[in-house]
Amino acid sequence: MSLSLLFSSLAVAAGTTANEPVTPEIAARPTHPSVMAVIPDPVYPAEFYRAFQPQTALDMLERTPGFLLSEGSSLRGFGGAAGNVLIDGQRPTVKAGGIGQVLRRISASRVERIILLRGTDAAEAQGQTLVANVILRADAAGSGNASLTLRHTADGRIAPAAQLSHARRIAGWQTNIELSGEVVRYPTGGLYHDHDATGQLTQTRFEHIKGKAPELGLAASTSGAVAGGALTVNLRLNKDGYRSDRAIDIFAGPRDGMPQAIRHIGYEEKGKSGELGLDWTRALGAGWTTKLIGLARLEDGRTDENYVEPGYQGLSSLKQKPLELVGRTTLTREGDHAVRPELGVEIAYNRLSSRLDYAENHGGGLLPVSLANADTRVSELRGEAFANLTIGVARNVNIESGMAFEMSHIRVTGDFPNEQSLSYWKPSAALVWSPSGKTQIRIGARRTVDQLDFGDFAASVNQADGRPLGGNAGLRPARVTRALARIDHRWGKGGAVAVESYHQWHQGLLGYLLLPSGDEALGTIGNARQWGVTAQATLPLDAAMRGARLTLDGTVRGSHFHDPVTGGARDMDDISPRSLTAEFRHDVPALRSSWGINYSAAERGAVYYTGERLIWHDDALWGAYVETTAFTGFKTTLKASAINGQDTHRLRRFYTPSRSGIASGLERRDQWQGAVISLTLARAL
Repeated sequence: MSLSLLFSSLAVAAGTTANEPVTPEIAARPTHPSVMAVIPDPVYPAEFYRAFQPQTALDMLERTPGFLLSEGSSLRGFGGAAGNVLIDGQRPTVKAGGIGQVLRRISASRVERIILLRGTDAAEAQGQTLVANVILRADAAGSGNASLTLRHTADGRIAPAAQLSHARRIAGWQTNIELSGEVVRYPTGGLYHDHDATGQLTQTRFEHIKGKAPELGLAASTSGAVAGGALTVNLRLNKDGYRSDRAIDIFAGPRDGMPQAIRHIGYEEKGKSGELGLDWTRALGAGWTTKLIGLARLEDGRTDENYVEPGYQGLSSLKQKPLELVGRTTLTREGDHAVRPELGVEIAYNRLSSRLDYAENHGGGLLPVSLANADTRVSELRGEAFANLTIGVARNVNIESGMAFEMSHIRVTGDFPNEQSLSYWKPSAALVWSPSGKTQIRIGARRTVDQLDFGDFAASVNQADGRPLGGNAGLRPARVTRALARIDHRWGKGGAVAVESYHQWHQGLLGYLLLPSGDEALGTIGNARQWGVTAQATLPLDAAMRGARLTLDGTVRGSHFHDPVTGGARDMDDISPRSLTAEFRHDVPALRSSWGINYSAAERGAVYYTGERLIWHDDALWGAYVETTAFTGFKTTLKASAINGQDTHRLRRFYTPSRSGIASGLERRDQWQGAVISLTLARAL
């Protein structure tokens, strides 16, 4: 049975019929909302989304069959932190989290269509196998969006969120701006049980946490013609934080009677950040395009924690100031050419200043506690040159290849100063076969270098868990080689299935170890392997219920690592063996309304410290929503999240003198937050 016939049979089972592939000429003409143009890539016109009542481009992307938004990474550089969204063929000059803001500022009325680029034409998004290209209307007038959300949490409090954006052409420049603000509340209860090495219950603790996270943001962008090309400027300013008060009743043995003692933990984070991105793009003719990118990001954050109980106090204050400067230039040939090269160079400078003040009071006054690299500064100058080449070897077959060479110099000052120069080759190759306009098969491999978190070079402390960590001045990034096989098939009225199997080899994996100073810290602990299968599907269910569809996203994975502490085999840190999210949605156009149910399966994983194994487990979550535009001018959404509660569980097993030694006790924690009910009013301006 051919692949096309196999997936067409699946389409019929899901209640749709597969359409015949259309020619490029037909794809260029207006398309019926239930018909998807599939040559050369899947195209979803604005009319396709009408039943979903979108207000913004973000709403549209969230309803694009088989597509999951990736914000990218906020860490090193620009190219390696790519997300999977382009706007008019260009990647916005923002880092992680910023693309969501950009899409939220774009009114749905400004979107002409969304094209899914299945890898081959995605030079602007390195390593992404599926990229959404949001095409805007050239004749769009001024537009905007406003929304107000009220969230009711389990403690009976109301947490507001509001957003206001507007876009218009000013003196020939397309300009938009967004103001946003929100407060998120985290009322949490928890129960702890401590046991000694014999299994005897030694202590019970009951905690009540009142936490809230306020955030204010300003985002703006403008684009226009400069020096024969198009210049886009993006600006983001944010101020955010988190504050919690934890009251913990401590019982000797079971929880009964009056508590033996009461512990209070006050925790506060404050941060502000600014980001400026510049992008100048110019077409050179014959399909060639050149691009210059500049990005600057500055943050200033502080974390304070005050831990108090009878006979003890722990006080910590962590101040961190990250800085990032990036310059990048590319020369690309795109379009319908047999050979499409991309050449480029990127230079980045990253710096982090970090200072941790930590003191303890056991009855004789606060005394400083020394940790490795508590006062440190980390800087990196990194350069990368890369060349990518896409070759059309047959009508339906492309070969993609690439090579990048990265050099960096990292300097650490502090208690243990260190300098190191690193260099890596990063090759990639893929064979892409499109047996029809509906189906694409990709087989490929890519080598990447993991992102280093500069915060791991500096000391930190988690007083609630009693876990101080030193900073490791000799950190090196892990290298990852990933081989994959992926099939993507689309049919009929928004049907899509994508399945990818992968195998990864991790060289120089980071994990927890003891420094020569005796402090525990992150460092290189060995090599590992990871493998798995991921699948995303959007299944129209019109045969059973007109206007209904089911969306699925799941992963099954495994890993193998030789533990240097115990000498045995174990999984990699924080790798859940399976994950699944699902959503059933039913659109009722006659009532101008939709409703749905969503589900996230339970997940679990483990983190291995030198003297502790921490096992976590998150229970499954259920949610539901109803949205309508029956009220003229407004889209109203009533949503219930975590209907069955937000329960998490954690088991900490302790060993002496390390995990290779004997069990010395355990701590079990059960936490819950409860359901959240929210009401959102949104309006296009």
